[in-house]
Amino acid sequence: MFKKQAMFSRSMSTLVSTLIAALGLAAASSASAAGPQSQPEAYVGANIGLYSKYDISCSAGQKCDKTANFGGKVYGGMMYEQWGVEAMAFGTGRGEGTLKLGGKDAQGSVKMGGLGVVGVLPLNFGDFTLKGRLGAAYTHGTANYKSGASESKNSIAPLFGAGLSYAFSKQVSLTADLDHISAKYNKAGDKAAVNMFSIGASYKF
Repeated sequence: MFKKQAMFSRSMSTLVSTLIAALGLAAASSASAAGPQSQPEAYVGANIGLYSKYDISCSAGQKCDKTANFGGKVYGGMMYEQWGVEAMAFGTGRGEGTLKLGGKDAQGSVKMGGLGVVGVLPLNFGDFTLKGRLGAAYTHGTANYKSGASESKNSIAPLFGAGLSYAFSKQVSLTADLDHISAKYNKAGDKAAVNMFSIGASYKF
């Protein structure tokens, strides 16, 4: 168990370094292509998950709660006039229902977390901004079964979503995001997905 945790920590550290490097490279490339008049905006933010629902199934007579009890994300990015790039770390709470174990249905709970990088397309309407996001995530899914067994899996998965923000001031914006996250949760590669609705705030530098 400790060996798996150490391997996951090393993988996450490597991905963090890669995401930071990607942000820097994107910023440098865009600044070079756009010329001296381009003024990119760096920002950071944090959101608390208000509602997260898994796509797992429910079996008759078994406990089922597909709504996660907690979730959230922290993120940072670089935004230009027409596009941006954003890196994030996210986590979701447990959802309980029918999972897969050894190719068969099994009662249990699943949760996931990870790191992602997405391209961002903004549409500005005065103080409001609508954003579309599309990219990929390195996810860690964990399943805990009613039988007492547990499994986990690291995987690469698509990450996409949309968000709406309101510029409360030049630096501070209130945000509401919907993110679709998926992850494999066992050695067989079975996966679950969750839609997480979160609200928070971001700060421009």
